[in-house]
Amino acid sequence: MKNYKNDSTTALDVVCAVIFVLIIFIFFYSFQGDILGMTQYSWSDHQTHYDRLTGGIIFTIIACAISALVSSMFTLPIRARAMLHMPAMLLSGMVTGVTVDSAGNVKMSWYLIGITVLLLVLYPQIVRRIQKCDWLYNYERDGSTPITAWWCNFFFMIALTLMMFCMGNTDRSLHTRLAVERLCHEGKYDEALRYGIPEYDSDMSLTMWRAYALAKIQDGKKTELGEKLFNYNIQSWQSTLLPKTDREPHSLIKDNYLIWQVIGFVPRNINDNPDKYITRELHRGTARLAAKDYLLCTNLINRDLNRFVKGLVKYYSDEKALPRHYAEALLLYKNSRNATQIAGLDSLQVDNTTKADYFDFMNMMREKKPAKIKQADLKDNYFGTYWYYYYKH
Repeated sequence: MKNYKNDSTTALDVVCAVIFVLIIFIFFYSFQGDILGMTQYSWSDHQTHYDRLTGGIIFTIIACAISALVSSMFTLPIRARAMLHMPAMLLSGMVTGVTVDSAGNVKMSWYLIGITVLLLVLYPQIVRRIQKCDWLYNYERDGSTPITAWWCNFFFMIALTLMMFCMGNTDRSLHTRLAVERLCHEGKYDEALRYGIPEYDSDMSLTMWRAYALAKIQDGKKTELGEKLFNYNIQSWQSTLLPKTDREPHSLIKDNYLIWQVIGFVPRNINDNPDKYITRELHRGTARLAAKDYLLCTNLINRDLNRFVKGLVKYYSDEKALPRHYAEALLLYKNSRNATQIAGLDSLQVDNTTKADYFDFMNMMREKKPAKIKQADLKDNYFGTYWYYYYKH
């Protein structure tokens, strides 16, 4: 008579192995690929870069080798065969459970390493405990494997997957930042701008890379910076669109040269006021097209409307239609008490739709409501406008 028990055990092992391979590859290639790229870039002293596909394949092969070694050393009941993959998934979670500080230094979690080592040391004891569980064995008279064995193994595989994902780095803001940076380096600017949750992503380096992507999408003499920059959450006036050496923002997976390249120059001291060195290079004629928008948007982030309007008159006086955020800021300036007459200002026009939206915004600002309720209403209706950014702090 054919031994259905052995056939079913083999089939179960094959299915569990296939699921294991798929989970491990997705984990290393997709979910933690950027984290591994950041780790390699930091630990190689910024000398080497990580390839997600190659790395995903290599880590998957290593994980399979570990599981094969464990399978040769231990025997588990038919309803717990998936637990043979526990050591490989423990180690996979550990190597991706890194943290990064404000200077870009990547560190392993000693707490996580300790837990992993402890569980690996206790793994033989865990196996013995499992082997003593009678309900994990199959005692069917005809030797067949009941469907319960499949469901038990799927349950164990799900539990191990959750454990591995929880051990790895799950910082949403960091994952978004790294993905946007990677997509910018790959030249996928539209995809980079769609990634993340604009209303909540507040990392300063994320703002820098989104500004870079917007600067690369150019239409004639204009970039998308003045049209879409404030569609994303900008943390505060301390945010900057250019790299720094002594603090955020900076790059975590490759160098910052791309950003300097888009404006056409690298300043002698990148920690200086960007307003000064961009203005200087624009006057010299050494800066590229995007530099003027970097300058104007820097003024907007700093809420310096006076400098912004002077620059707007200088660089956009010949434009028939202003970019959206520039028109919004211009309305703020014209309706402020501190507005002064600047030569050429009258040549800049704002469309009637934007004017109507502005007056509706100001009416909502004047409503007598509790501060939290009013802020929530403003965010629901006007997030993505420069007006919301200007008044939100």
